[in-house]
Amino acid sequence: MPAKATLFLNRNSGAKLPPGEIDSLREEAARAEVEVVDLSKEIDCAHEIRERVCRGVKVFIAAGGDGTVHHVLQAVVQSEATLAVLPLGTYNHFARDLGIPLDWREALDVALNGASRQVDTARINDRFFVNNVSIGLYPELVLKREEHGRDYPRWKARLFALYTTLRKYPHVTLHVETAHHNELLRTHVFMISNNRYDLERVGIEAPRETLTEGKLSVYWLQHTSRLRMTRFLMRYATGRVRTIPGFTSFKTLRMRVQAPRRQLKVGIDGEVFTLDTPLVVTAVPQSLMVKVPCET
Repeated sequence: MPAKATLFLNRNSGAKLPPGEIDSLREEAARAEVEVVDLSKEIDCAHEIRERVCRGVKVFIAAGGDGTVHHVLQAVVQSEATLAVLPLGTYNHFARDLGIPLDWREALDVALNGASRQVDTARINDRFFVNNVSIGLYPELVLKREEHGRDYPRWKARLFALYTTLRKYPHVTLHVETAHHNELLRTHVFMISNNRYDLERVGIEAPRETLTEGKLSVYWLQHTSRLRMTRFLMRYATGRVRTIPGFTSFKTLRMRVQAPRRQLKVGIDGEVFTLDTPLVVTAVPQSLMVKVPCET
């Protein structure tokens, strides 16, 4: 008999469960007939999932942050399998948007006994994503943060990353094409999200208004000074980003992004990848089955 589900555990996610809690998670999973696979650089997540689908496993649980969800997603999207999430990361954006409890025991119960729901994903070149992709300051910020490694205090790593990124202050030149836009722009902040964010909410906690609209939302800020960028970040943190001069947003189903460089560093669901240009981004509606809490 196949396991009821397979749980891919990222022990290095932002929350970093203590050893005792990891043991409890393994014990709880064993009682529920859930197989646990420890993620590492040697594990080919997509191969492991395809192999288990052939054996009849239908539920795959990403235990980690948004980056862990991203890697598990690649083999689950557009299939008969279902994705569930145990939010063990720093921000857990996708789990929050699905209404998943942040307590891992409650989240495991949702993974095994929750309702199934079809949601949208999006695709950039050959990678699917559930949250967003970013070009400009954000990929540089992530790379600088990771220079200190996972064992360095996270708040110190973030401050170091913010200081060094703003000091370097990278920008990109992009040619953006959609059915209704054809524009050349210089920017420090360019983001494409899978469905739209509620920009009236506070900064990084801003949720998406829907996961089933079937559209991309595009946001960027015109090239500006460090001082104005600081003001932008302050307004972003207080939910007033729409009042910034030069801030633009629109929706589309598909877009093409060209750059002078043959490759660009792109933040995808919180991790950084180097992609060949042009970047082709498309909405992929109703392409992912997920587990969510049952309605009461």
